Amino acid sequence: MTVVPAPLPEADTPPCVGEDLTVHVPVDGTDRHIAGRLLVPEQGADTVQVLIPGLTYDRRYWTLPGAYDYSAHMLRAGYAVLLLDRLGTGASSRPHGDDVDLDAHAESIHQAIALLRSGTPAGHRFSRVVSVGHSYGSGIALVEAARYADVDGLVITGMLHTTTDFYEKVDKVHDFFHPANQDPLLAGLGAPAEYLTQRPGRRARMLEFAGGIDPELSAHNELIKSTATWGEGNSLPETYRPEHSRAVKVPVLVVVGEHDALFSSSDVGFAARSEAVHAFERDYYAPEAQLETHVVPGVGHSLNVHRGAAEFYDLARDWFDRRFAAVRGPFRPA
Repeated sequence: MTVVPAPLPEADTPPCVGEDLTVHVPVDGTDRHIAGRLLVPEQGADTVQVLIPGLTYDRRYWTLPGAYDYSAHMLRAGYAVLLLDRLGTGASSRPHGDDVDLDAHAESIHQAIALLRSGTPAGHRFSRVVSVGHSYGSGIALVEAARYADVDGLVITGMLHTTTDFYEKVDKVHDFFHPANQDPLLAGLGAPAEYLTQRPGRRARMLEFAGGIDPELSAHNELIKSTATWGEGNSLPETYRPEHSRAVKVPVLVVVGEHDALFSSSDVGFAARSEAVHAFERDYYAPEAQLETHVVPGVGHSLNVHRGAAEFYDLARDWFDRRFAAVRGPFRPA
């Protein structure tokens, strides 16, 4: 059955300049690409945020309706944003699912960051690049930063170095996922057989806290679901290895929801207090990370779809302003 949500307000995107980007990356011996859209405040920006969605999301996670639009919030704050479809999602290439893994993602994000620093085809160039990830996208951001040391900061959301019992159940993929080509919403994509998505009705249980989300946003969250691949699932444990996070030598902000069904475990006091999460996570990061950690109350795994999203956005903006005060000016030609 198709879910039809109630009408939602349009995003109030501030004046900006947009540029569609295609970043080529070799996968499975062929030339593949990831697709993105760069948005730059009309007055220019010196810092760009690379927004990396998690499993079963694409760039739409960062452009939710109305006040839930993370990208619009940051544009108003004076920061450029690069909205990306991970390899295998959205307008990006869909190779064999076994080839869509952590290594391929880290390389593709590295190439995107290099383009932002050297200059895009339209002449946008940035001196400061910060990766902002959600869930598996946070793991990609950590591994990419550890391998290439090419970012000035990281925002890690929906990911800790501990997991819940529910996470172990999710690991039994057949209980929560089915092939995307069998899904009522995604069958038309023609995705390869190794591409999966949540079964109807299971997405909310994994990603949302019912007490903190409006029904319209929950329905919208179902409608924007994307895919995950076998390669991503197999490489997921690699993202939690402490040698990656400890190799990051730039400022890091970690934000997690109080009711994250995947990460709010007893190890972190069930994320009731930011202090407990910080005490657990700090040993996984180098002193140079100057780690800051926050718990958003009343929020599940996918922070952006909850009513508490505004609190997360304000936390992130404050962190950016303190670490990378928005520098506005004319576009710097490449």
